[in-house]
This record gives sequence, structure tokens and C-alpha cells, in this order.
Amino acid sequence: MSCRTAYNKKIRSVACTLGLLFCSAGFAQQAPDRPVTPADLVLHYLQQDMFLQPGTGFHRVHIGQSFAQAAKIWGQPKTAQKRRLDKTKKWMYEAADGTVLMLSGEDSITAITVAGAPDSLYQSAQGARFGMTPAEVARLYPGAASRGRVKKLAYPRLGISFSFINGTLAAMQVFAPERP
Repeated sequence: MSCRTAYNKKIRSVACTLGLLFCSAGFAQQAPDRPVTPADLVLHYLQQDMFLQPGTGFHRVHIGQSFAQAAKIWGQPKTAQKRRLDKTKKWMYEAADGTVLMLSGEDSITAITVAGAPDSLYQSAQGARFGMTPAEVARLYPGAASRGRVKKLAYPRLGISFSFINGTLAAMQVFAPERP
């Protein structure tokens, strides 16, 4: 199978899956006289805030933003903690698919951590998905060794790290990139 054929098959699969998701969520039609096309579904999917950008975070909630701004966008967190000693806040949100999103920092967000299972819709902007092996992630982000039993791959210059449990990706964290 050629790369292009595999790519087209993957896009059709994503569009079909998204079609089922959005139709069940009331996204069956954009207008009464125009049916939703697979291209519409793909565009709608790409506009969602499910892609974690290294060193930045999400499109709508990102590193450097205040917790108050995040609350305006995502609402109040499911749980909120504040440590007395260093005044670090940790806000936790839970997505519908069981994915957990955690914002941390003092006055502004300094790190965003996303933990999920292989069926989570969240992924990195470069394509790292929950359930991937360290070797698969290392192919997307060259530079860190992925030999042996890897528990963490870190890319400080990009502002992203990956944590593995039982050999599969379980959590991603973004933070401000390290300056050379």
C-alpha cells in the first residue's frame, strides 16, 4: 500500500468516526439544505482544542495565560488545589472520554499535562497519541533515546515531555521551552 493510499484511508477513517461522533452530538447538518461532507467534519475536528502544541499548550488555553482566563474558556475545574508553601495551583479538568487535563502554575499557567487512554481524542500537534510506544513517539520527536524500558522522553528545547506506563504513552506535558 502506498503512503498516499494509507493517508487517504486514514483520513476517511477519521472522517467516518467523526461523522458518528458529531451526528450523535447534534452536528448532523450545517444547514437544512446542505448535508455535512467528510471535508466539513475534518475541518470541524481540526478546529477543536484537542491538539497539544509543544511549548504552547492548546489553541484556547495555553502557557502564560492566567487561571482566570482559563476558567472563562473551560469553566471551573473539577478539582482545584493550591499548595501553601510555594503557592502553586493545580486545576484538573476531565474530558468526556476520561482524559484528564491539568493546569499548573502560580498566577499564570506554566505547565499543561494531559493524561489519557488509547481511545482519547487528545494528541500532540505532531501526532503523538496515547497508547504509542516510546519508539513511535521518538520517531515523531527525534533527539531523545528510546532504548530499553523508557518511562519518560523529554524535549526541553521544544517544551514537551512524554510519560509512559507499561511501555505505552500515558501522559504528555507542555511547558515553556528551554532557551539555548
